[in-house]
Amino acid sequence: MQTHGPALRAEQRVDIYRADEALVSPWAVISDQVMGGVSTATAHQCERNGARCTCLTGRTRLDNNGGFVQMKLDIEADCARFRGLFIELCGTAHEYNLHVKTSQLERPWQSFRCALQVSAQWTRFVVPFAQLHAHRTAAEFTPAAIKSVAVVAIGAAFEVDVCVRRFGFFL
Repeated sequence: MQTHGPALRAEQRVDIYRADEALVSPWAVISDQVMGGVSTATAHQCERNGARCTCLTGRTRLDNNGGFVQMKLDIEADCARFRGLFIELCGTAHEYNLHVKTSQLERPWQSFRCALQVSAQWTRFVVPFAQLHAHRTAAEFTPAAIKSVAVVAIGAAFEVDVCVRRFGFFL
């Protein structure tokens, strides 16, 4: 497996999500239809490249000022002690965003985010919190305030195909 970002030892990683066919996936799908757009997507559990995962598939469209679909995971853990996050993704080669929402944010378009270049091979993206950029907010990122993370296809019309097999935080 490829890794983008700093190397982590196993004992530094704390799993929040790990794909398991015996459990219902906790990832929820949200599209630009909530604001009048016409993008479509679904999430389903499957096996990809030999690993169980949850996949987001669909199509982003720019009609009606739209252009996004996402799969979102609510976070209930206390994240104050962590230095960053990691996520293992694969899919059709394309750039996706990782959006982190905190209780500090008041509007749905606000987030702390970074871009991830997904490929057909499983890749672990290791993202120190310092690499998350505030989007449309003056708030300073506070790990203890994390409420959700989302893998987001945004900003261009394209066929969406991205899968996550593992997500967590690191010490």
